Amino acid sequence: MKVSIRFIYINTYLLLMLAMFLLMHFLGVRLVSGFMISDRQAALYEEASSLSKRYFFNVKSINEFDDHTEYSLRERLSSLQTMSHARYFLVDTTGRISVDSTNSRSLEGQNFNDLNPTFLDNDTYIGHLKSASLPAETLSVIYPLSEDNDLNGYLVIITSLKELRSDARHLIHRLNICFTLFFLILLVIMVQLYCLTLHPIRQILQTVREYSKGHFHKNMEKLPFREYSSLITSLESLASFSQNANAYQKDFVANVSHDFRSPLTNIRGYVGAILDGTIPSEIQEKYLKIVLMETERLTKLTEQLLEMNRYENNGIILNYTTFDINELIRNAASSFEKRCTEKHISVHLIFSAPSMFVDADRDKISQVIQNLIDNAVKFSSSDSSIEIQTTVQKGKVFVTVSDHGIGIPEESLSHIWDRFYKTDVSRGKDKTGSGLGLAITKEIIDAHHEYIHTTSILGSGTDFSFSLTQHSS
Repeated sequence: MKVSIRFIYINTYLLLMLAMFLLMHFLGVRLVSGFMISDRQAALYEEASSLSKRYFFNVKSINEFDDHTEYSLRERLSSLQTMSHARYFLVDTTGRISVDSTNSRSLEGQNFNDLNPTFLDNDTYIGHLKSASLPAETLSVIYPLSEDNDLNGYLVIITSLKELRSDARHLIHRLNICFTLFFLILLVIMVQLYCLTLHPIRQILQTVREYSKGHFHKNMEKLPFREYSSLITSLESLASFSQNANAYQKDFVANVSHDFRSPLTNIRGYVGAILDGTIPSEIQEKYLKIVLMETERLTKLTEQLLEMNRYENNGIILNYTTFDINELIRNAASSFEKRCTEKHISVHLIFSAPSMFVDADRDKISQVIQNLIDNAVKFSSSDSSIEIQTTVQKGKVFVTVSDHGIGIPEESLSHIWDRFYKTDVSRGKDKTGSGLGLAITKEIIDAHHEYIHTTSILGSGTDFSFSLTQHSS
């Protein structure tokens, strides 16, 4: 199931609102009420302690007040009631009420244990007292009055819980207003974030659709977010790569078609001419050799294409061994003896040491040397020479293949490693090449993490030089 970003934003917002609503209405009132009750309880207890120390430190017994003392205490408690919105009682040790801060004195003579049997069991009582003169729910602080560890009675302060809970609801109401404003602001922020995030995504999707149609020229607007900028850069790089790949594919098809068409046309023409008798039997062997040569050319081109495809898909797998590079060069040079003889080309091997051992893939390096010598023979003039030289510098063996042929134009030097690339000079001089030999050579040397370089002077010749790691004995 696919989920849109809009759905995620809306549901996240609604879930946050629902969670906060539930917390405020089911937990908020209780938490706030509990906090306010605890705070009020602590305040009343502190007040009871202060009153005990100020007015009741010398009271011997609650029941032994004289009239003057009782009147004085009643007046003090009445004044305190007016100021603190609480009701004050003096209670004897049995729980009987001796002094009530109200003028009605409705509870004097009654016993708190009758109102609730557990009343005097704790310092604090929260609950209902069975009396019409008291609120339905009360918070009571019961403070013992004692002297020399002798209990003389209790000071009881009672306040209504209804007012506290009402204050709590008012506070929750104000908090609800604050949270409502908060969620309105949050809604505005989420809408802005939604627009800031969704618009670029839509733009990117539109651009990707254009890329999928092959319209790689379309550029995306610059966006403020670094992540989006990185994504756009990656997409533009991908588009550029795809554009280049598309161009390469077209060039590939064109080059392969061209390189296959020429030998196939020759083979078809010569075979047809032999079959219909256009070519007399006495010279058919000559043209059959040409057909064979063109067939070999197609075979070589096919093998090179397959090899390049393997390199692209799987990379070049190297089998490192230790071998004498001079011996490998001698064997490679000997395989070109016939072609060199036909063109009157002499090959000179110049080795700085009789043997030079290197660590590399013998077969792949042999292919490199074969390609370079083949290239040198192909573009060397008749009655010229080819030099193959090996030298050692700082743990590296350098192999240089030099010819004195037609050379490479300066503007073409940077392209000679490209697949299917052929200079105009080479096309005019030799049309049998595939344009893959040097590309394969570069791939092999790069796979060894080595260096290959070309220098050339048009009309004078070309030098190819590459490095290999010398074997450390």
